[in-house]
Amino acid sequence: MILHALNGYYERMLNTPDSGMPPFGTSLENISFALVLGEDGTLRDVEDLREPDGKKLRPRKVPVPAAVTRTSGVKANFLWDKASYLFGADGDGPTESNRQRFDAFWEMLQDVGKDIEDPGFQAVRQFTQDWDCARSEEVITRYQSWEDVSSANLIFRLDGIPGYIHDRPPVQREWLKYGQRNMDVPLGQCLITGELEAPLARVHTPIKGVRGGQTSGGYIVSFNASAFVSYDQDKASVAESSAFAYTTALNSLLSNDSRQKLVIGDGTYVFWAACSNPVEGFFADLFDPPTEAVEVSPTQDDQQTTSSIRGLLKAIRDGRKATDFLPGMEEDVQFYILGLAPNAARLSIRFWEANSLGALLERIGKHYEQLNIVRQFDNEPEFPPLWRLLCQTATLGKSENVSPALAGAMTRAILTGSRYPQNLLPVVLERIRAEHNVTYFRAALLKAYLLRNTSIKEVPVSLDPNRTDRPYLLGRLFAVLEKAQEEAIPNTNATIKDRYLAAAAATPGQVFHMLLKNSANHIAKLKKDPEKKGRAFHYDVMTQDIIAGFSDYPKTMKAEEQGLFMIGYYHQRKDFYTKKTQEA
Repeated sequence: MILHALNGYYERMLNTPDSGMPPFGTSLENISFALVLGEDGTLRDVEDLREPDGKKLRPRKVPVPAAVTRTSGVKANFLWDKASYLFGADGDGPTESNRQRFDAFWEMLQDVGKDIEDPGFQAVRQFTQDWDCARSEEVITRYQSWEDVSSANLIFRLDGIPGYIHDRPPVQREWLKYGQRNMDVPLGQCLITGELEAPLARVHTPIKGVRGGQTSGGYIVSFNASAFVSYDQDKASVAESSAFAYTTALNSLLSNDSRQKLVIGDGTYVFWAACSNPVEGFFADLFDPPTEAVEVSPTQDDQQTTSSIRGLLKAIRDGRKATDFLPGMEEDVQFYILGLAPNAARLSIRFWEANSLGALLERIGKHYEQLNIVRQFDNEPEFPPLWRLLCQTATLGKSENVSPALAGAMTRAILTGSRYPQNLLPVVLERIRAEHNVTYFRAALLKAYLLRNTSIKEVPVSLDPNRTDRPYLLGRLFAVLEKAQEEAIPNTNATIKDRYLAAAAATPGQVFHMLLKNSANHIAKLKKDPEKKGRAFHYDVMTQDIIAGFSDYPKTMKAEEQGLFMIGYYHQRKDFYTKKTQEA
């Protein structure tokens, strides 16, 4: 199913103009420089193909003759490769190993191009025949930095003629013929397309771009031991063309500039639709929504995109259909999400979901609906990004300390609509105990968890003075006692929040009697100050009204009750701040 869906995406993009999807027999590779040759094979220039990426330059993705798989030994690519193959030298100089690579490149030219009568190809052959490996650095330094060129991939171009030599029709025809005559492979039925008597792929192209994976790439289909043999087959029944299609499609989705890739924890997620859909281009932004357009969008196009994303999120969060906001979107189109993680030389399938786009958007909207809670500060995001939520569960709030298991489970819960991971609640409570702080993001996580994972059916977005749940009332009461202390003893080094917040939530029966006794002293002190006398009566009345809502203080409270306690505390604190702002 996964390979079939990737094959379908490849075919769709291949038929889409300007998609950049390479045809069979080619591969998209990182190319940094082009060697500009005269027809006599002399080097005229070294053209820099790199593109700006911030303050750095990054290689350009160029379709070239399909790359060989180099697990070991010396194997040359056709009409492109590293400097060690094209020059017989690299940063280590013209070593014996590099000369062997140079010879392999020459042999590949001779093997593939023995019948090619093309001026461009003849120029490459003459260049290679005349090249002096020992003078590589001296010659290249005339045009570009040897340090940059010696570690890069290079291609060839004929001086004064647009396009690259490997793209010239005679060269392409011979390259395809070479591939066909070297297919000494078994024939069989392709499991992806159903094609009969198709040449089966021996080795599939490595998949690159997965976070934490090997730079040389990994495999999702591989076989190298008799233990994997089943039903008298020692190879996966995937045709050469189908193996090329699914690996090319996946590598394209995983490329650095792909807008259809999302990295969460140690997992890398890619997504695509069965047919063209506007959401395909900004689906990743639904997990990291932009802030207000005026803050982050310097151009009109960016502002329109930002507005579309935020408008769509508001629509699906409020329970409306996505088509109400994007009339041209087809909710019934099949949408695919694939999650990958590194596993030595192979890749693990962490997640696979194939569903309608409408169902996926509905689940994402449900996630944001359950997270929805009054913001502590106006500059905090209305739609909390998943990475910021996960950072609230990590030590020091650092992304590198986020649990990969928790990150993967959270992503799965959002995309499938299943329960949030069971360890989410204790992890959030643990961070609150350690840092003595109930932030907007932590309150949102607690609210979402309680609504989805417990029997609690309703948690308010902001303060609900009529709510009678004892844990919620106890949280509000703690906030009132803290506020009275802050008014009575300004600029104190440590408030009751710093000392007793966690204990009050876990064991209220052991803490609140002492807190109420101290609060009576704080209110009495406020009453002595003519300017604060009115506030003293206000806090006294609030305390009595909240206490009237329950009969006793429990000895202990369960984790779910502690979560509701923290929400009550957060709501009451936010309400104090809101009222203070309005009065000002």
